[in-house]
Amino acid sequence: MAVSQIDRNAIVDAAIIILADQGLDAVSFRNVARAVGVKAPSLYWHVKGKRELLGHMSERLVRDMLADVPPASRWQDWLRNLAITSYRHQQRTRDIRRLIIEGRMDPAVLAEFSAAFCNGLVARGFEPAQAFDAQRSVMTLATGWTMMPIDPNYPDDTPEPSFLRSLDVVITGWEQELSGKER
Repeated sequence: MAVSQIDRNAIVDAAIIILADQGLDAVSFRNVARAVGVKAPSLYWHVKGKRELLGHMSERLVRDMLADVPPASRWQDWLRNLAITSYRHQQRTRDIRRLIIEGRMDPAVLAEFSAAFCNGLVARGFEPAQAFDAQRSVMTLATGWTMMPIDPNYPDDTPEPSFLRSLDVVITGWEQELSGKER
């Protein structure tokens, strides 16, 4: 493929395929360039470096996750759906722990995602002043649960049921927080 025929989307597509097939260590400019049919230096026209590439990969994965959040009419259900969808997407993404740590999304993209998450709550009746903290609390919970290894002291505990119990407690806490502020 000629340099003029590739774009950032093709580069990110190739990098995500490599991530899924071979893991994060295989996501190199050389391997991505080979996958899109160009020489590695050609990628620099579209991506400044590996950290930026990882950020674009993270962005794509979050966009895909957000598109998969099931609809809900109540904010509690939407917040729960957001967290569960995020958790499950992270669980099935190879080397997600390292991608989260090593990649850096553009600040404008992060702001866009925060606004989408907050707007999803506010549109369903959540208090705007607390929407940022609420979405961040469940997204942090989902990512934290993904990052946490299975504890050998609790071999019968499976991660998703524990995550869901914790998520329900967080959402109940937000219900209590909002009802206390309305009194």
